[in-house]
Amino acid sequence: MTKTSAFVTHGIAHAQRALESVAALTNAHLNPSTLKRTLAQRARAELARLEIIIRRLLTLMALGLVLPPVNIRASSGHHSGTERVETKASGRLTGLSPRVLGPDMDRGGLATTARACGPVQAAPILARLADLQELLAAPEAHAKRLARTLERQRKAGDPAPMALPMTRTHRMPPELGAIATALPELLRDAFKSWESSG
Repeated sequence: MTKTSAFVTHGIAHAQRALESVAALTNAHLNPSTLKRTLAQRARAELARLEIIIRRLLTLMALGLVLPPVNIRASSGHHSGTERVETKASGRLTGLSPRVLGPDMDRGGLATTARACGPVQAAPILARLADLQELLAAPEAHAKRLARTLERQRKAGDPAPMALPMTRTHRMPPELGAIATALPELLRDAFKSWESSG
């Protein structure tokens, strides 16, 4: 096991613990229909931070994989080989920097909706939590798909993805904060060969 793969394994274990904390915080095992607004905001913020960390850990794992060559299938004639196909998951899987705009933010960074009161629906938060738990249940399969995506982007001449430093890592558990702080530098090193290996 290399130093990087040991770091990824360690990071995934801490991310799983953090997801368990969010599950306990929201009483996910009881499948609530609503959550208090402040609790929902806290859970969303935790999940957003964990999503970035998990995405970066999977990217680091993907960059360490040696993939066998892909078997070229006969073209179905739907699109040319040079045309890129963008899917909903494309930016989500490979985007390494945190999102700037939220769902209720306009281009100026100002909230576009009035502040509401009372409990909020729990379903979107619990679904996001379940998605991240499912992702960490089989990280190797996701890392392999991500490795193929990154390889296609590299061969297409796209610039290497960038990982910006995370803010507010002091609000995380100490070990997870240290992992989040180390990831941008580790990814920068892992992407050094991107331009030279064409």
